[in-house]
Amino acid sequence: MRSLHVIVLGVLLLTLGGGCKKPPEKKAEAPKAVPVVDIAEETQVTPPPAAADAVIDPAIPELKINKAAQISILCYHDFVTTRAVSQMRIHTDHFRKQMQSIKDARLKVISLSDFVKWRRGEQDIPDSCLMITIDDGYNSVYHDAFPILKEFGYPFSIFLYKQYVNGGGRALTTAMVQEMLANGCELGSHSVSHPLNIAKVGNRTPEEYETFLERELRDSKQFLEDMFMRPVPTYAHPGGTYTQHILELGTSFGYEFMFSVNPAKVTWDSTPGLIPRYVVLGNDANDRNFKAALSFRGISDGDLGRQLLGDNETGGEALVTTSPQPNATIASRRPLISIDISRLEGVDPASITMKLGGLGQVPCQYDPRTGRITYQVVEPLRSNEAHVHVSFQRSGNDKPDMVSWKFFIDLLAHYLPEPPTTVEAPKAVMVSDPELEAETPPETPAPPPPPPPASEKTKKKSKSKTSGR
Repeated sequence: MRSLHVIVLGVLLLTLGGGCKKPPEKKAEAPKAVPVVDIAEETQVTPPPAAADAVIDPAIPELKINKAAQISILCYHDFVTTRAVSQMRIHTDHFRKQMQSIKDARLKVISLSDFVKWRRGEQDIPDSCLMITIDDGYNSVYHDAFPILKEFGYPFSIFLYKQYVNGGGRALTTAMVQEMLANGCELGSHSVSHPLNIAKVGNRTPEEYETFLERELRDSKQFLEDMFMRPVPTYAHPGGTYTQHILELGTSFGYEFMFSVNPAKVTWDSTPGLIPRYVVLGNDANDRNFKAALSFRGISDGDLGRQLLGDNETGGEALVTTSPQPNATIASRRPLISIDISRLEGVDPASITMKLGGLGQVPCQYDPRTGRITYQVVEPLRSNEAHVHVSFQRSGNDKPDMVSWKFFIDLLAHYLPEPPTTVEAPKAVMVSDPELEAETPPETPAPPPPPPPASEKTKKKSKSKTSGR
């Protein structure tokens, strides 16, 4: 027994002695190389993939500037309701009637910036259109003209001279101008003091006159740009007075276009420093300047071209007929344009020309048998109105005849889908064929229906009879 205790004690000592031994030391590992990352590389952003080239829709025609367009620019000054009218003062009711006449004539009214962009080659305009400008800065522009222009939705521009802005009395205030600028109005310069004698040196020395001109043109532009925070690239000559030196100074000060009071149409070739305008005279009962402004391509009341197309007012008979008809609205952007001149005699076929607004002269065809001049439009017309001008020479006449008319295009109708074709539901039709009937075997008569099942009482009676037998 004692020996057993000795053996156990020895085992315990061996176990405890082994646990006190220190573990073998591990060899230190060699340090691993750590990659050094440059901060610039770590923060570098991967550039986005290059954008794909824009897909060009062949259905959308390339912008083509209509260099054959014409613009009539109207020029107004003051508006009255109770005071007497004059050359520079027009009654508000009369002004409203003129704006209605523009609407009835279906003429497009463009803004001052539309005109500038057109002349820069950045934007196209209709073949015939109008602009409305108002000079000086009377507050009647805000009280009387502005509500009417806003009602018709017409853009307009005001040419202001520095000394009259916030000048008290009947002058426009800054707040009035700002409100109009926020509602379809644009701004142009009209000098500092509106000198009607700006072209005269007078008692000034050459140096004094030069300083005077620079002040009138440059200071006015700077004043308007600083006050209303917008560029002013246009200028209206006070009273229409100018000199070549004034035109050169205006260009050096940053005026792209300067407006006169010469009553004529504005074209692509109009001199930038002498853009013409029609001054509307408030005391002209016949509205001669206004009517001239609304008359395009030489067609006015009583002209031969209108007589050939017939006179609706007097019931005059038309000597020529057109397709599309004057002022008609069509859906096709590639119409066949024609004019029938078969009722006219002595027409020289070699003298016939046809011009289409925006395209210029087009290769029309003349059929002497039918007396029709035709042209099939190839490229889709982009504008919602088209102007056609046909001229020809007749024997015995000193001047050629000119027939002009316009028609309109419903651009929305061009993009609407055509209505689907209505198809009636098919109906079953009995076909009778004697041969088919002869080959068809006669129908077998249907077997009689089975008798109804017997009731419980019937079954019991049947069993009783059977058992009784």
